[in-house]
Order: sequence, then C-alpha cells, then structure tokens
Amino acid sequence: MIWKTKTHEFSATVCQRTGKTCPALAQVARVITQAIETAAPATTPDFQVEGSSELSHCPEGCTARFRARQDQIRVYCGAEPDVSTDSLDSYADMMFTDTFRSLPADVLAHPPCAMLEVSTLAPSPVAHPEQHAAL
Repeated sequence: MIWKTKTHEFSATVCQRTGKTCPALAQVARVITQAIETAAPATTPDFQVEGSSELSHCPEGCTARFRARQDQIRVYCGAEPDVSTDSLDSYADMMFTDTFRSLPADVLAHPPCAMLEVSTLAPSPVAHPEQHAAL
C-alpha cells in the first residue's frame, strides 16, 4: 500500500500474519515521521535514531523495530531481535527500491512479517503569478 502526504511517501507491505495492511504500523510510522521533522532544526542532516516499539493495537502483538533519518524511515514488524538493522535494510532495499540486488538465503531466516518505508518528498516548486500564462 502506498500513500502520500504533502511531505512524505509511505510504502507498506501486507502483514504476512493477517494478510492485511497494519494500521498500528502506519500509526507508528506517522509518529516517528513527526518526531524526525520536529528534531530536524536541532540536528545535523546525518542524524539517525534506532529503536523499537510494542504495537499495542496490533492483533498479533508485534514489536516494531525502526531506523529513522531525515530522508528515510523504515519500520520492521516482527523482526528477530538478533538480526542487525543493516541486514533488515538490505532486505528492505530488495522490496522498496528498483535496484536489482540479491542476498544470501540465510541473511534473514525469518523475515519481518510487515515493513514500512517513509521517504521524504522533494519540495514542490513554488509558481509565481508572472509564470502563469493568461487564458
């Protein structure tokens, strides 16, 4: 599922446990996005935060792990705690990017049950009245 706001594009996979998109995952991604936007004026462009959150509204009771930067946020539901975030990112690259990439089969014995990526959209150019053609 893909949706946009004025500033971000959200891309989410379907949960492998429920067969549906996860509203709890979407909510956590929105909150993390707001937190990163709020922190932006006080941080450097390479600011990054990683963490986890219990998805209390998830019917399966998943834990979501995330890595958030100003230009990209990724959230992984149901990921094994001992799997590195870099391995999860490599897996997400295969799902969310158009670049061909392969990974050894044993990198993720149990892939996340759902993932979500938030990308920052480029600002739209502002049109000035003198640029509009008269009809």
